[in-house]
Amino acid sequence: MQPEQIYSYLYQQIRSITKDKPVRIAINGMEGTGKTTFAEKLTNYLIAHQSRAVHVSIDGYHHDRARRYRQGRDSALGYYEDAYDEDAFVRLVLLASQGERPQYTPAIHDLVSDKYLDMERLELDHDAIIISDGSYLFKSIYRPHWDLKIFLKADQAIAMERGVSRDREELGGDRAARDKYVKRYHAAFAIYQSEVNPEMLADIVIDYNDFENPFISKQVYKVVL
Repeated sequence: MQPEQIYSYLYQQIRSITKDKPVRIAINGMEGTGKTTFAEKLTNYLIAHQSRAVHVSIDGYHHDRARRYRQGRDSALGYYEDAYDEDAFVRLVLLASQGERPQYTPAIHDLVSDKYLDMERLELDHDAIIISDGSYLFKSIYRPHWDLKIFLKADQAIAMERGVSRDREELGGDRAARDKYVKRYHAAFAIYQSEVNPEMLADIVIDYNDFENPFISKQVYKVVL
């Protein structure tokens, strides 16, 4: 299946959701799967098809380094529990977008500077679509708020190579990046899988082992492609 067909299918699913407030879409999957790129491309596809779509990544809602590493720099549990300000994301994006005057805050933290941000809330049209990506978006704190849950599935070895290729410079080289994925990121995702079983909770599962030939392996909604 061509990527364009996937985006067309998702466009149909999203547009079929009937509500008078912005639609909230979660793109979930293991670290290194390609969630952010997929979310950006889906957002651009929706915009190109006359939809008011915005991409709001959970990466703008990190805690600062002191909080993220309080259980140790290589702690998988620390990453799972402390990486993100989950309460703030729910409050400033998932709930704020459903108010009488829908709005959202794009980010509260900058990873590079490790500084907290004081960004103004941006208003949303009632027919807007929010696309969010993150590794743990089906946790119980987020789950009730999504209108559509999409899980990108890839083999761990493939996700590892993608993640290492992307992060090797930031993490100090190939070996250091690989070690970080093994000890912290993918070990944290294993905790998530055990506790949450995200693939089972997803409305749509997309096999993303091949960027150029993804395919839908699970769909709650039935639409002819």
